[in-house]
Amino acid sequence: MNAGRVLATSTSRNVVSEVTRDIVMRTSDMYELFELGRSVGLERQRNGSMEMLEAVVRACSDEQEHLAGALALAGGVFVATQNKHARRVCDALVRRQNGAGGPSMLRVWCELAPYIRLPNIHEVVAEAERMCDVSVLGNLAPFVSEQSVERVASAVHAASVDVLLRMEMGTASYEDAHRVVCAAAGVAQHLVDGTDRGLDRVWALVSDALASTHWASVCTSSDQIHGDVGRAGSEDYRRACTALVSYAQRQSSERADAMVNAVFALQPCLRYLPRSSVRVGRGREGAVLFYMDLLEHIAGQLTTRTVNALVMPLAVRYVQSVERDWFESAHALILSVLDAGHAKVAVWYARVVLALYPQRINMDLLDISFTAAIRALAHSSSPELSQSCIDLLIARIDECAASGVERGVRRRELLCVLASQVASVPLDLLSFVMTSVDEHVDCEPLWATRRDVVGHVQDTVLESAELERRPVLASWVWRMRARVDARL
Repeated sequence: MNAGRVLATSTSRNVVSEVTRDIVMRTSDMYELFELGRSVGLERQRNGSMEMLEAVVRACSDEQEHLAGALALAGGVFVATQNKHARRVCDALVRRQNGAGGPSMLRVWCELAPYIRLPNIHEVVAEAERMCDVSVLGNLAPFVSEQSVERVASAVHAASVDVLLRMEMGTASYEDAHRVVCAAAGVAQHLVDGTDRGLDRVWALVSDALASTHWASVCTSSDQIHGDVGRAGSEDYRRACTALVSYAQRQSSERADAMVNAVFALQPCLRYLPRSSVRVGRGREGAVLFYMDLLEHIAGQLTTRTVNALVMPLAVRYVQSVERDWFESAHALILSVLDAGHAKVAVWYARVVLALYPQRINMDLLDISFTAAIRALAHSSSPELSQSCIDLLIARIDECAASGVERGVRRRELLCVLASQVASVPLDLLSFVMTSVDEHVDCEPLWATRRDVVGHVQDTVLESAELERRPVLASWVWRMRARVDARL
């Protein structure tokens, strides 16, 4: 009968105590002892023989020379049973334990940390750093103090950079990246409710750790990663990203600016990556993709200076990318910038999206993008620039004036986009846009196009218009509907 079976079934206190001491003395793998304690605890709890279980724990508490082994065994019993006596013994053994107890004890500390206060947690963290065990660092991160979490974040960030470099040499695996992501999620728990200014540095380190391993979320199937992890990432990844966004959105514009400047300093490729077509799966290009997605959610916190100097140059680089993920993220970032009221790029962006239609974007995306540019200008200090955007759109409509099925479809879609602007343009420009729509609808040879434009305004635009515009727009739509019906 093996020793574990004796501890789980014996009815003799003396036998249990002697076997416990013998196992603790002879076993060098601390996690093996922890697992043994867990299995013994579950077996004794199932059989209702808690008296013998306490004999095991008491024998651990009497141990003097092999404290780490006794703590591992008693800890396994406690985690499995939540026994109060086992808890007291573990607390006492933790206080007597000097140092981390060696590399094999690290996983035991991870198991105990959610239940027992660890006075020696900084020694355990130091041992994990020495062993480069990023999984242990991530598990212990939620339990270190806010004053010490930067040390853990720095170690996790260093591990992420190592994974990134090995990925570019072809020697990193998805599992390597996943371990870093899990560790970063552990560190990010400090950001959920934290407000201390020292956490700004932690935010930057966690952000860059996730960015450096983001290639694992955008790899193609040929990269042979797990199929259940895609652009949205794992549960740990999503939890960490939520913490990052939540923390940034609680800060002032000055602090948010400083945090974004810090990540641009950590990841030079955000500034200097060559302007070329993006290849999916490349490590630093994956980092850029991560940062565009992150900045999309915090653009409203940033000052115009940071948006113009850092954010927009990054988005401009990929606004016409041939790769879908980078293309979509760049446009989502620009829309977020416009929504935040940074209107300096609005006219340029209106010109860009008109050039991308219809080869790269459809009517719905054009409508969303163009309207965002108009709204940003309408609420800016230069609302008159809206006229330039409208003129660009009208010129594009006039280019489709010739006959032909394809040109007819494009003309109808562009007219619908123009009609949508009556809900967004500055009030001074409203009559001009309404007149332009009237003129183009009246000159439209296809009745179906005239009907679709009127229906689009009536069903969609009126709902999104401000209350003060609705009476004017309703009357205008009624008159336009009457003219269209009269030409049946």
